[in-house]
Amino acid sequence: MMKVFCTPRCGQNGSAAVYALLENTFRAEYGECLPEIKKTSNGKPFFPERPELYFSLSHAKTHVACALSDFPVGVDIESPRVISDRAIRYFCSDLELSLFYPLDLWVLKESYVKLIGGTLPQIKNLRFSRANSDIITPEKNVISRLYSVDGCSAAVSTLGGAPPASIELIYGS
Repeated sequence: MMKVFCTPRCGQNGSAAVYALLENTFRAEYGECLPEIKKTSNGKPFFPERPELYFSLSHAKTHVACALSDFPVGVDIESPRVISDRAIRYFCSDLELSLFYPLDLWVLKESYVKLIGGTLPQIKNLRFSRANSDIITPEKNVISRLYSVDGCSAAVSTLGGAPPASIELIYGS
């Protein structure tokens, strides 16, 4: 099982909006209150009382996204924006830039880091490629997929299962 939802922020603080989305998603899926959340030593959040469940959260200027799954997952969403040339050259290879739009590449890399529980500086060393329409990730067991949601770039990276075909956009969360 994997559910990925996105909703506009509607003026809310990004952290508050994304946790509200996670709480609503959890309640809808399991009929229970959201369990306690803790973080691993490398910063990945988890449910200590529900170790069989995984989640990932992301918030951007205009939207928030939440993934809830029974296998490891990372999600990232970014509102349309320009990434500086300096940042692009630091985090992306020329080959990657010939295959992906910069913002798509950024969300791919960030979803991957959220999957593994790493830190943003690790993004520099992650390399993505393409084979036809398939995304080739830095680790062969990881599957990543790109999405366009309400004008935003989004990505989901998974280990042990496939990302969904689409992200469900909901309103009023």
